Amino acid sequence: MVSYKKFYLNSPVLSLFLILGIGFLGGCTRSKSDPSVLIQTDKAFSQMSLDKGFNAAFLFYAADSVIKTRDGQFPIIGKNEMTRIFLARPDSGIILKWVPLKAEISQSDDLGYTFGNWELYLKRQDTTLYGNYLSVWKKQNDGTWKYILDSGVNTPKPVTGK
Repeated sequence: MVSYKKFYLNSPVLSLFLILGIGFLGGCTRSKSDPSVLIQTDKAFSQMSLDKGFNAAFLFYAADSVIKTRDGQFPIIGKNEMTRIFLARPDSGIILKWVPLKAEISQSDDLGYTFGNWELYLKRQDTTLYGNYLSVWKKQNDGTWKYILDSGVNTPKPVTGK
């Protein structure tokens, strides 16, 4: 049996993360594009999650080559796989919303990222979970942005009023 750690240390997924990271380190300065474009796209993405549901929003904004990490599971790779998994499970029991806090666009004007806070309400348990996310976006041929990588982590409830 292949261990989770061994899979990631020897996987193409790790290589992709490293390539994207190295590309971002060298390319996120003096961009031609205003990062507010990504902030607005991410806000529209969150609003669609509220209006039409988690599944519809995540599938609409996903690029064909998307990678979606999942806590305690292997990532979903590719929009076809994401569609198969997402449509097999209803999303009516959850409400997911998020707020982007930071965005940058590469100097080449075709990659960017957003980072922010998310809130997930589980109706059945009457529980709210909190976390941070990082989405990597790629500009499409038609000028729109689709995410190619989405990952998040759980955090304690944010402290407000300080």
